[in-house]
Amino acid sequence: MELSRIQPLLDPAILRFLGGGLALTLTVATAAVILSLLGGTVLAICRLSRFRPVALAAAGYVEGIRSLPSFLVLIYVYFGAYRMSFDLGTVGSVILGLTVYHSAKLAEVVRAGIQSIDRGQVEAARSLGLGFMQTMWSVVLPQGFRRMLPPLVSELVLCIKNTSIGFVVGLNELLRRGTIVYQEYFNPIETLALIAIVYWAICFGLSSAARRLELSGAQRAERASALSSEALLDRLHAREV
Repeated sequence: MELSRIQPLLDPAILRFLGGGLALTLTVATAAVILSLLGGTVLAICRLSRFRPVALAAAGYVEGIRSLPSFLVLIYVYFGAYRMSFDLGTVGSVILGLTVYHSAKLAEVVRAGIQSIDRGQVEAARSLGLGFMQTMWSVVLPQGFRRMLPPLVSELVLCIKNTSIGFVVGLNELLRRGTIVYQEYFNPIETLALIAIVYWAICFGLSSAARRLELSGAQRAERASALSSEALLDRLHAREV
């Protein structure tokens, strides 16, 4: 790398320009993950519904979208919204496209979290007179979301990477702004190396946080299991005495 090609990247104006793209990348990814979590929760509950048509429709959506490339889903949503005269703007269209894709993926994460809750807790809630939705919102989902936290962070990492797809529809995110910079200063290797470092730092940091959360969650589960085992042994011992 030549110093003359690196020097423009040290210009505060260029760094502010790239920083604006990074801020947009993180904003779009965060909005998409939040909306996807809401959509994925609804889809997961629908998949667990005892009303078969609802469960089949949700399963068809989830399996259909998950089998498609995220690029195809985003492009289809972008042009579909335009054809139907929905003025979402570039940012709104990209958020919607990412939400459509990631809600299908998060639906399986949420469904697994719901099914990980002990059946006895659900039956206890129902015996107290709580309905299906009351049991979900009051008992199952609060515990399930804690267990889902590591895969949710991993999904955020993937969503941050997928925001770069918005480049092709004109989203002025980090990668697109990097392209503008290297086209101006003819330093693609240096500029893209800087962008790669930024992506790596963010994604590696979030992935490390997800691994720590998963490890701490496993340790808490082991401690809880050990305590419950000790309580059971004490109870059996008391009966023998």
